[in-house]
Amino acid sequence: MKTSVLAMILAGGEGSRLAPLTNQRAKPAVPFGGKYRIIDFVLSNFVNSGIDSIFVLTQFKSQSLMEHIINGWNISTAQSRGRFIIPVPAQMQTSDRTWYRGTADAIYQNLHLIEDFNPDLVAVFGGDHIYRMDVSQMVDFHVEKNAIATVAAIPVPIQDAKQFGVIEVDENWRIVGFQEKPENPTPLPNDKNMCLASMGNYIFNAQDLCSLLKKDYSSKESVHDFGKNVIPDLVKTKRLYAYNFYSNIIPGQDITRKPYWRDVGTLKAYFEANMDLRAIHPQLDLYNQKWPIYNYHFSLPPARFVHNEDVDRYGLTRIGKAINSIVCDGCIVSGSTVTNSILFNQVFVHSYATIHNSILLNDVDVGEHSRIRNAIIDKHNIIPRNTIIGYDYDEDAKRYMVVDLDPDANGERQWLTVIPKDRHNLKMELQLPKSIETHEK
Repeated sequence: MKTSVLAMILAGGEGSRLAPLTNQRAKPAVPFGGKYRIIDFVLSNFVNSGIDSIFVLTQFKSQSLMEHIINGWNISTAQSRGRFIIPVPAQMQTSDRTWYRGTADAIYQNLHLIEDFNPDLVAVFGGDHIYRMDVSQMVDFHVEKNAIATVAAIPVPIQDAKQFGVIEVDENWRIVGFQEKPENPTPLPNDKNMCLASMGNYIFNAQDLCSLLKKDYSSKESVHDFGKNVIPDLVKTKRLYAYNFYSNIIPGQDITRKPYWRDVGTLKAYFEANMDLRAIHPQLDLYNQKWPIYNYHFSLPPARFVHNEDVDRYGLTRIGKAINSIVCDGCIVSGSTVTNSILFNQVFVHSYATIHNSILLNDVDVGEHSRIRNAIIDKHNIIPRNTIIGYDYDEDAKRYMVVDLDPDANGERQWLTVIPKDRHNLKMELQLPKSIETHEK
């Protein structure tokens, strides 16, 4: 008999380190890769794995996320019983009427959903990472090991380990030690520069999970978190296992390359993960038709590139072009140059503007002669003509959030400038010579 699996996606995190992108939306709802949201990746992984009974637990600033799931992921309509993707808002289900106090408490407050569905296994996954994964392979590993719980694990550099749960395993991948965000993480036996980290994705036997969460809820010492309480307490059972993410095989994926996984919890990590997509052969290939990433499609016209004037009377070129970039539906690149960048839907870049190494989210309008470099510009912004962003650190820091990036090849300082959503008509025009300033499109 086929093992039944219920997925519970934890999508209620505040995502404060991604501010200002999370000022008005939950972290899993942050746009990514030109036309997706972060949560589309975990949902696509489950659907592609044949697991399509999914609850998405929301909490902070959930309106945008809930609208996205309802509009783009409603597979239950006219479908067979047991197929659904349903957002579940925090409802203070417990007698003390609290919001979710931790990841374990989030599942505990929704135990009635598990008990009503009555699955064999429960997959508890985070909703805020970028990766592809066949979850059914992890399910098979869990069943084969007769585990109470299985934790997806990936090697990470030891200097980054403080933000993860660090795992020690024996030769059979049984977990023999677990440290949540340790100050002195335990390295891998064969590589002192790496350690094995929890991806925050778990599979539990359903009955065991219910018992564990009820016990955890009654503990006054617990902070009701999987990584801090529930998982470490299972080490002594000798039925807690780690699943090697690098053993996961995706159809259509180059098996000679390591699977891609990124925690996009900071602005720098989010920027770098988006920029990874521009590679000639990106490690995360969005064009792999055998494992598609699904999302909500808008009815928009195709992207358009207009004007082809080599040199005009002012000695300026006016050619609409995009190089080494992702340009999505509804965009117009009008006599401007876009390089090494990602343009989400309905971005308009006007004549003589240059966009380099930047991410422009939906409905951004960039005025003539503007120069933008190393920037994230959130939705619905109108950038006035002659605006300069990314070329003067002090000027950028006066107006926006700036984040240091790694120096360039010449050792020059690099930084990321982030402009929040709906900040219309930015007042930062550069006074160009009159002959250029009055030049028509």
